[in-house]
Amino acid sequence: MTINDLTNKEEYKKFKLIGAEYNQSTEETVITFLYSDFNKPTDDEKKKLKMETLSILGDLTKNSVKFKKSYIDDDLVYTILNEYTNTFPYLKGAIKKDDIHTEMQKDSASISIDCTSDMKDLLVNFKFLDEFKKLAQKYVFEDVYITLNDVKKDSKAVCDDEMSPKMQLKSILEQEQALNVVKVEDVVNLVGKIISTNAIFIKDIKKTDEVVLAGKFLSPVWSQFVPRTQKGKQDAKPKDKLSFVLKDASGEIEVVMFPMEKDKEKLERLSEGTEVIISGNYNDFMGRINIKANALSLCKILTKEVKYLWREPEKEYKTIIPQKMEDLQQVNLFSLFDQKPKEYWQDGKSVVVFDFETTGLNANNCQIIEIGAVKVTNGVCTETFSTLVNPHQKLGREISELTGITDDMLVFAPDLEDVLPDFHKFVQNCVLSAYNIGFDIQFLLKAGEKYRYKFDNERIDTLELARQKIPSLPNYKLSSVVKALDIVLNDAHRAINDAVATAKVFIKLI
Repeated sequence: MTINDLTNKEEYKKFKLIGAEYNQSTEETVITFLYSDFNKPTDDEKKKLKMETLSILGDLTKNSVKFKKSYIDDDLVYTILNEYTNTFPYLKGAIKKDDIHTEMQKDSASISIDCTSDMKDLLVNFKFLDEFKKLAQKYVFEDVYITLNDVKKDSKAVCDDEMSPKMQLKSILEQEQALNVVKVEDVVNLVGKIISTNAIFIKDIKKTDEVVLAGKFLSPVWSQFVPRTQKGKQDAKPKDKLSFVLKDASGEIEVVMFPMEKDKEKLERLSEGTEVIISGNYNDFMGRINIKANALSLCKILTKEVKYLWREPEKEYKTIIPQKMEDLQQVNLFSLFDQKPKEYWQDGKSVVVFDFETTGLNANNCQIIEIGAVKVTNGVCTETFSTLVNPHQKLGREISELTGITDDMLVFAPDLEDVLPDFHKFVQNCVLSAYNIGFDIQFLLKAGEKYRYKFDNERIDTLELARQKIPSLPNYKLSSVVKALDIVLNDAHRAINDAVATAKVFIKLI
């Protein structure tokens, strides 16, 4: 007789076998039975089933029997969904906790999921219902029924409630703009009218009629042109044009001026780096933004630091839930370097080792398309954070070939705006590490600044650790370092795989 045969006996119909696992580290076999809350077995019935189970297993290993009560709720379904998305990335972030509705009845467990019509079609085509039902059934004694309700609007037509996070960010940015008034003194009028309005930072410019800015005068270029109304006329007289860059603590912008003849000499005497305050009009010509200035004065700038209103960490994960990680190789993690300073872990520090896949190398104009991170506590990998990110642009062929990520994989991936709050929560009070952290951190800081999440964590570069600890390597590519340390790296250039490998490198080298 097998253990599975036991539950076919009439006396054990209250039980369902859901697990038979062997734990290699403890050399123990654990058998798990499920029972319904609507038809609870007695303690004697549990005891009798346990004795029969142990007798079938014999003495080949240490054995134990566990009993779990059948249950399902919104939180559990959301957790199962996040686990399932490791093999179904289209789901990640597309279904929120509020989209899930569960109900337990005597003979059934109902799971209802709200989604868009496009998402419903995709899930049906990929046989999601059958696959997800198998996962959910492991937690429920009763029969599981799953329905998909195409009641959500697509991203082009969201309701006011769904817009609230964006409205919250808009409110923060408006408060910042009111806060960031650039103060100046010792103003000396040079060209145009006297500027009496307070200046703002370049980052706060809006498409208004008049803009007042203060910053350093850089890279002046003089040129001449014939006004369009004068072209073709024999007596047409060219006019002067001055272009320069104005730079403040928040950024820089191009400024153009068309000075009168009497003002040209004054402007020509301006030296590189002179602090000035200007007023002018916002101008967007075919995507090229500049300020057409009508007044310029010398000044001394007092306000030289931008003030940000940073968001507080979220209280709970909303889009991406970190997953527990069991590191099966942790027994020998510290054997390579006897001089490892174990006190590093005694401060209660946790390290998040992270990796980004991106659309390119420049954080100013390229986007994050995948985040992978591993939390290391007391020298052991404990949690992972993994998600694709929709960049809302087509990927280059080189990026797809390098990472294996395609445009189709990103269609239903969550936006960075939805993912970043969860990642910010994941790394709170942790040290940040990455392999060549200078690359990844610029993308993280750029994203944090955009959505007002502050990432001021302590940082350690695992690449620099490798150079210090293994000075004999011919090169320090991640693939070379993991090979030298006998660490497995599968599917390189996928964020979570690179992050896991880097985390194991970090643990061995620290």
